[in-house]
Amino acid sequence: MPTVPALGRAAVFAGVVVFLLGQAFDTYWHARNVSFVPEPPRELWRIHLGIYLGAAMLTALGAWLLTRPGLRLAGLLMLLGGGTQLLGFGWDMYLHGQGRSKEIWHDLLWYGFGVVVLGVVRLEALIRRHPVAADMPKAV
Repeated sequence: MPTVPALGRAAVFAGVVVFLLGQAFDTYWHARNVSFVPEPPRELWRIHLGIYLGAAMLTALGAWLLTRPGLRLAGLLMLLGGGTQLLGFGWDMYLHGQGRSKEIWHDLLWYGFGVVVLGVVRLEALIRRHPVAADMPKAV
């Protein structure tokens, strides 16, 4: 029976929230600044830190879930999705540093996030199908 500690489940959702807040900050920054002006790496890290941190958290959590019996598919989806995001971010950051951009690297961000979401949905389905006794409501 697959089990996920409450802290692990909270960490998965924290990774999703950090990623989405990072994306919101990036959108805010781009709305206030000229895009595709070469930025130094320090500024790129500052602007995109939430996105990178969220994707790294989700990738690491996916790798951890791969080690948990019954949760390997959810872990694989999160690992592949997060890795896809990190690949897109890394290459996009490199190109932005040179004042260039290609849409495919921005698109990988959302393709990867879609795969992460599939992993989270799979994880939640397994948790709901096999609740741990401590997570079940107590009878009055």
